[in-house]
Amino acid sequence: MTVTRYRYLEKNRFRAVFLCLAIVFAGLASGCAGVANTPVVSTFAAFFPSDEDVSAQAADIPYASIDLTIAGSGGLLALSEQSGGLTFWQTSGNQAFVFRNGYLDATRGLPIDLESTEVAMQGADGVAPWQADQNEIHYRVVRTWSDEDGELHSGRADATLVCRNDSERVELPLATLGLQRCDETLRWADGPTTHSTLWRDPGDRRLWAVDTVAWPGGDRIVWRVARPWW
Repeated sequence: MTVTRYRYLEKNRFRAVFLCLAIVFAGLASGCAGVANTPVVSTFAAFFPSDEDVSAQAADIPYASIDLTIAGSGGLLALSEQSGGLTFWQTSGNQAFVFRNGYLDATRGLPIDLESTEVAMQGADGVAPWQADQNEIHYRVVRTWSDEDGELHSGRADATLVCRNDSERVELPLATLGLQRCDETLRWADGPTTHSTLWRDPGDRRLWAVDTVAWPGGDRIVWRVARPWW
């Protein structure tokens, strides 16, 4: 049996990407060629909060985008950078989110940030848990987060993902799709149990929508894919 681990981006690469994104916002993007996959003017949507209709925004922007909210506030974000299974999404206020294969990996610029995520599953052979051809999957999640004072905390959870056989119609910003609902339960070693919902395509098992609490006491983060990046 092998253990496959999904880590967030290496620290140097992670810092380099966000340094270039910060320069973009300062109007000095000439040294960051190739970092952003979309034109600066069109990609960074208003965030925290936005009263604009997300579906209308997404229809007007021909780039990969997601509708993301934290504790009920948020808006449309366009893809800023992609590296393999990692995608970077940055707001007009310099908050940033990193997903790995559609699963929350890290954040930057929030009062409390998710610093890193590691997912380990026996016999994964390079497949993320939600991409496995199974209806019940067991794995382990290790996360590190920083509080408002900058102090680091970490937690380890035994995870169970249970996916329903039948598809359900899920409304997304630009489409309504038949998706499988998967309920994720994280039983933390030193904290209460947290629950999340992942919506995956029944064919390729890519994630189209997620409703999650990343760690005990963390804010609820919800995102739905508008235009896919794959």
